[in-house]
Amino acid sequence: IHTLPNSTPISHHVKVDFELRGCPVSKAQLVEVVTAFLQGRKPQFPTHPVCMECKGRGAVCVAVARGLPCLGPVTMAGCGAICPAFGRGCYGCFGPSKSPATAALGPVLRSHGLDDPAIARAYRAYNAAAEAFERAGDDHERA
Repeated sequence: IHTLPNSTPISHHVKVDFELRGCPVSKAQLVEVVTAFLQGRKPQFPTHPVCMECKGRGAVCVAVARGLPCLGPVTMAGCGAICPAFGRGCYGCFGPSKSPATAALGPVLRSHGLDDPAIARAYRAYNAAAEAFERAGDDHERA
């Protein structure tokens, strides 16, 4: 089976008018996009990190309470904090938040048991081509 040597976003190959984040995409966000386009306005999505969604739904911080690696502090909200609500760290499915402090999260992830290659893999799991996650993955790969 022939595959690409690297995973790339579809926007690197064809023109994309709008991109929904997530794996899977959020039903609420899909409805917001369709509604916004029908009304002739720009869709509105949260720009804060997943941690805010955790707090909003009363989910215990898995990084603090259980010492689990979590990308929530650097990941865009929109998923409803599904993974942390079920006792798992955020995997970063919705991509980087507006101003992700990936360098500051590195020491925290190390203290939770990840080495630099594992941190690089975490940033490359779902949104490897997102600039902030790509840069963070490269930084940890070189470390």
